[in-house]
Parts: sequence; C-alpha cells; structure tokens
Amino acid sequence: MNLKALLAAAATITCVGLGIPAANADETHCYDLSSLKGTYAVIVTYGANVALALATRHFDGLGNLTGAFTLNEPTPGSTTGGRTIVTGTQAGTYTVNCDGTGVITRVVTASNGLITTQTDDFLVTQATMQDGQLIATALEDATRTPSAIVQGGVFVIRSYKRRPD
Repeated sequence: MNLKALLAAAATITCVGLGIPAANADETHCYDLSSLKGTYAVIVTYGANVALALATRHFDGLGNLTGAFTLNEPTPGSTTGGRTIVTGTQAGTYTVNCDGTGVITRVVTASNGLITTQTDDFLVTQATMQDGQLIATALEDATRTPSAIVQGGVFVIRSYKRRPD
C-alpha cells in the first residue's frame, strides 16, 4: 500500500470514528451577507493614535448597516493640545465574499456638520458556526481614503467585536 492510499484510509477511519460522514469532511463553508448579523462594538483608531472613536454598528444580515459613534479628536488649530468631541451616525450597505472579505459603503453624518460617503475594505478575523452558517464575531476594516473628520490625511482602522444578542 503506498503512502497516499494509507493516508486516505486513515482519514476515512478518523472521520467514521468521529461520527463525521466522509462526504462532509471536504465540505467548505462560505461567508455571505447573513454572516454579518447583529450589533458590533467598534474601536476606531486614527493614525498613530491621533484620535480614537467608540462606535456601534448594526448589520441586518441582508446587506444594510446603521451605526453611531463618539470621536475624541485634536481641536483643529489648537496649540495647547485641545480636544473636541464629535458624534454622529452612519448608514449604508455592505457586501461579503466567500473568503470573509468585503466592502462597506456608508454615509457619515457628524455633529460638526460633515456629511460624506466613505468606503472601507474589511476582513472577518473570527467566526462561529450557527445552524450551518458562519457568523462573524470579529472583523477589521480600513478606509480607502484618509479620514473625512480628523484633519491631516489620517489613516483609519477599525476593530469590531460582535455583542451578545
């Protein structure tokens, strides 16, 4: 018996021994729109910790999202290290690829009068299986353009953690 046949036999015995049908052993699961469902806590980092935001995002599992944020940023023009709090909301859509990557497009409405559209790329970094469906429990995203709120061409990244239902 060659090595390849021996390994195949061992894999089959292991699957049967664990009660896993051999047909399901090769089954792959894809992420899709319903993989992002529920409310996520979001920590937003601007540049090298120039500013920080705390936010929530709610994904409906159908490609729509809403959210709110509180941003602590440097006061523009301050020479004494002054800080400004900006709050706001966002609403938009998202797409999800089978590999857990995707794109968020959202309209940001901020308390300082800014209204803008932003696009972010994301990656699911943790998930759980519920009723045969992958549900994202953590993800990271990055904006395609510098922050529209914090001045100075600041790059923005976000870390998401799914909150309990």
